[in-house]
Amino acid sequence: MKQKSKKIFLLFFIGLIPAITFAQDSISKIHPSKPVPVELDIGNNRFGIQFLVIKHFPNSKHFNILALTSFASDYKNNLSNLDFISNIQVSYEILKGFGLAIGTSVNAKSGFVSVAALQYVFANKQVLFVITPNIHISDSYNLEGLTVLEYKPAISKTTYLYSRFQALYNHNTKGDFHERSYIQLKLGLGIESYQFGLASNFDFYGPNKILKDNYGVFVRVNFN
Repeated sequence: MKQKSKKIFLLFFIGLIPAITFAQDSISKIHPSKPVPVELDIGNNRFGIQFLVIKHFPNSKHFNILALTSFASDYKNNLSNLDFISNIQVSYEILKGFGLAIGTSVNAKSGFVSVAALQYVFANKQVLFVITPNIHISDSYNLEGLTVLEYKPAISKTTYLYSRFQALYNHNTKGDFHERSYIQLKLGLGIESYQFGLASNFDFYGPNKILKDNYGVFVRVNFN
């Protein structure tokens, strides 16, 4: 019964993503529509794809969805190097940018779990800042924190510097050990809705924090 409810919960949140992403015409003018970036990383050890959705529900002042999903694999299709992380949350905004959220977290170490979270989002033309600490509603009661910080100062009318710091940390409180974490660094240029440049990823696994690093380049497109 528990597995069935988890599947229903997961399908519910997955189903919300395209509804929020592609229903642009019905988004209320209360909140400006934020683009959906899709990113491809190509590195010396692995390649990866990531997308980020931050959208208010149509005609809603308070409800929004945050979905950050990333996939990574090596070039030999080795299953031990296949990685998937997804954080999907629906939040109710209490103060500007700050809200309470429920959602799901999925990764190769913790599996699929429901979460309860705090969420803060600040966004303008130059800065995006997201921080969302959460607790897993599971037997282990993992604590998890996700942070995204982008800085995009203008160079000219159509060109700007693009930089991003992104980090996740997942701690098993029952066993008191590290389960999963990563640090992602990006530095490059942006031209209108396109960004490209250098990328470095540091992924840590298990209690011993086994490191899988990756260095290369990224290409990113913002879909409006």
